[in-house]
Amino acid sequence: MAIYELKDVSKIYKVNNTITKALNKVDLSLSEGEVIVVLGPSGSGKSTLLNVLSGIDNATSGSIKFMGQEISHYKYEELCKYRRDYLGFIFQSYNLISNLNVAENVELGQQLAKNPLNISELLSEVGLAGQEHKFPYQMSGGQQQRVAIARALVKNPKVLFCDEPTGALDEATGKLVLQTIQNLNKKYQTTVIIITHNPSIAQMANTVIKVNSGKIVSITHNKKVLNAMKIAWA
Repeated sequence: MAIYELKDVSKIYKVNNTITKALNKVDLSLSEGEVIVVLGPSGSGKSTLLNVLSGIDNATSGSIKFMGQEISHYKYEELCKYRRDYLGFIFQSYNLISNLNVAENVELGQQLAKNPLNISELLSEVGLAGQEHKFPYQMSGGQQQRVAIARALVKNPKVLFCDEPTGALDEATGKLVLQTIQNLNKKYQTTVIIITHNPSIAQMANTVIKVNSGKIVSITHNKKVLNAMKIAWA
């Protein structure tokens, strides 16, 4: 089943007399429950694709359907409800609240959800059992990112958007974070969309979408999906 269907989607920015086509008539169908990697260099349009899929930004033209519902013409209040009820976000920066402990940071996500997951069980899933009372400054970068993952997933979202989730991490820590995301995808069947410039991460995906100059260059379905710990790191 397609969780997203895009038809003829464009995003155009106009600055003075300069026109930039960040997305140029994109057609795309994304399957529910997969790990999907969107791969491309800086300026390729991959982050713009994430933004229009998630409702952070509006497409200039075209159709975007989420679970069969047209969302490309949603108003501000409708987009807020869509993001709150269905989506989770992980970014390169962890965006944790420094004066809240681990459990309290995750609870922020729980308070937004209609059907949240159990905080203690989720912290155990991401390898942070027993660290509920630690503060961000007491944790490594990888641990902080796993807190961010737990905060995003406690909402029990249909889709988890990950924008360069390993960009600030070394190889060993990055692989641990990716393995955590991969394990949670398998357990909860959450659709995971990872935006990255690192081609190695494509090895852990079900579907790899290469983007350049605002267009889809290729779509590949991996016959063999590697465990994140075993991928070759670029």
